[in-house]
Amino acid sequence: MKTISTNLLATVALAGLMGACATTAPPQLVEARNAYTASNSGLAAKLTPTELHDAWLVLVKANKEFDEHGDTTMCRDYAYIAQNKLQLADVKARTELDRQKIAEAVKAGVVVRDSQVKSSRAALTSTREQLKEERRDSNAKSAEIEKTAEQLEVEKQARLTAEGRLAGAMKDLAAIAAIKEEARGLVITLSGSILFASNKYALLETAKTKLDQVAEALKAQDGDKRMVVEGHTDSQGSDRINQPLSLNRASAVRDYLVSRGVDSDKITSVGMGSSRPLLDNRNAENRANNRRVEIIIQPSHLSTR
Repeated sequence: MKTISTNLLATVALAGLMGACATTAPPQLVEARNAYTASNSGLAAKLTPTELHDAWLVLVKANKEFDEHGDTTMCRDYAYIAQNKLQLADVKARTELDRQKIAEAVKAGVVVRDSQVKSSRAALTSTREQLKEERRDSNAKSAEIEKTAEQLEVEKQARLTAEGRLAGAMKDLAAIAAIKEEARGLVITLSGSILFASNKYALLETAKTKLDQVAEALKAQDGDKRMVVEGHTDSQGSDRINQPLSLNRASAVRDYLVSRGVDSDKITSVGMGSSRPLLDNRNAENRANNRRVEIIIQPSHLSTR
């Protein structure tokens, strides 16, 4: 009675999972579900309920993986193992049925020919060997899946840690710089007045503390992101002066960031002179806003070009 109740509950639960899943389940999962339905109404439910339950537990994992992540390799692997375990349960059930028939025949006094006994024993031996081989394959596959699951969990935790670090770094950075998302990437704008003295490109000591925060934010970015440091001036003075000044300022920022751990292969510097003002240069306030350094974190599709 306990076995029947357990199988009934398992069937109901499986029906719920199958109903919740999308119709685009991979063929391996569909076959495993069908195989479980057949086994649950056959000999395995009566003679090998433990093995059937083991197969059910793996099938639950396959259904859960499909519900949460879709048609993944792990989903197919779980389905494969579930089907393998169902085959083992069915084979073992047939073996047990044969054993019971022989035992009942002997008990009833029925004469069993020696050739029949030998044939039955040979079949039982072959079945046992098949069970051993399939069990080894199943255990190996299970171990491989568990290892993959552990690796995925480690990667997930590492990603969450990196995302948390990035969020914290960007929050700190927002206190000292303007941050804006543009088509060219994430743009971090630092006022030239907090970085350099007038007409100079040597970093102020107070600027280094702020650039330390910038460096932390840049190091927390994805490894494939590339960065460009742009120097900008106002329109006062000639291009002959402004162009090299903007480049030297950009290079000074870039070199400092590299000294603080930013990958030198991922960050470049360029001088824009007065060619890209944020505002017109008619008054002192606007010119102050135009004197700036921008750090552009390029999106991945631009970084790989």
